Amino acid sequence: MIRWYGWIAFIFILSHVSIGISQEANASRQDLGLNNPAVKPASSAGSEGIRFEYLAIEDAIAGYLDAMNRRDAEQAASYWSRRGEWVKKNGERVRGRGNIANAIKELFAEEPRGTTIALDEVSIRLITPNVALEEGVAVVNSPESERRTPYSVVHVKMDEGWRIDSVRATQVPVVPKKVANLQALNWLIGDWQDEVSGGIRVETNASWTLGGQSIRRSFQMFDEQGLREQATQVILWDAKLGSLRSWIFDSKGGFGTGVWKQVENNKWVVDMELQLADGGLASAKNVYKVIDDSRLEFFSTSRKLNGVELRDTEPVIVNRK
Repeated sequence: MIRWYGWIAFIFILSHVSIGISQEANASRQDLGLNNPAVKPASSAGSEGIRFEYLAIEDAIAGYLDAMNRRDAEQAASYWSRRGEWVKKNGERVRGRGNIANAIKELFAEEPRGTTIALDEVSIRLITPNVALEEGVAVVNSPESERRTPYSVVHVKMDEGWRIDSVRATQVPVVPKKVANLQALNWLIGDWQDEVSGGIRVETNASWTLGGQSIRRSFQMFDEQGLREQATQVILWDAKLGSLRSWIFDSKGGFGTGVWKQVENNKWVVDMELQLADGGLASAKNVYKVIDDSRLEFFSTSRKLNGVELRDTEPVIVNRK
C-alpha cells in the first residue's frame, strides 16, 4: 500500500521543467515587423509623397517575401532590378535577374520543407527620391535549426515600381534547434523555494549542463525533522519526439518522464508518467505559470495513482531565492 504522504511528496517533487521557405502563403506588414516603431523615415518631416514611397517599399518587401514563402522563384526574382546583385553569406555574388531566379530555385531545393521566415528589427531609410536602404534581421526557422541573419537591401525606384538592387547577408552562427527550444525554459534557471501546507518546504536549483545541451534540476524536500527526500531531473530536446522531455529520479527509487509543452506565452504544461519505488504507477499534468522574474505559480491536475483519480492540487507560489 503506497503511503499518501509519500505519493504527495513524490508527485510534488517531480513537478518542479539566406531567406528560408514557409508554408504560410501570405505575409502582412505586421508579420514582417514593418509596423514596428523602428520602421520609420530617417526624417520625420516627410510629406504625403514621401510617406507614399515608404508604403510602396513596404508593399514590395511583403510581395517578395510572399513569393519566397510560396516557393515561386520567378515571381520572387521579378522584385529584383534587371542588374541586381545578391551577395550571399559566403561572399558569393549572383548578378542579374535571371541568375538570381536560378539561385533562388537552388535555395528552395536545399532548404527543407517546413522552414519558416520572419523579418525582425526592420528599418527603411529613403536616401534619395529613387534610392532606399532597408536593414534588419532575417529569422529563419527550419526543423533542424534557427538562424538570425543580419542583412541590408538597396531598393531602387524604376518604371515598374520599387525593386531590389542589391542584397547583402552577414554570416552568423547557426543555433541548433534543440538549443533554441531549450532556451525557452531559461526562466527555470536559478534557486527556488516554496512552502507547502503541513510544514513541507521544497528547495530547487536549476542550471545548464556543460555545453548548454540540457538543464539539470535538483530538489530537496524538508519537513519539521529536516531533509526528507531528494530528486534529480534532466531536461533536454528529444529529436525523435520533437519535444522537450525530462527524466527524473528520486532518492527512494522512484522515477518518471515528462513531456513539456508551452500552451501560452507564460504557461507550460508537463505530461508526467511516473513509477513509485514500490512499483505503483502515477500520472499527472503539472502546470507552471511564470508570474514575473522572481515568482512562479504551480499546480498539478489530471492526477492518477494506480488508475484512481486524485483531486487537483491547490496553486502554490514558488519564489526565487
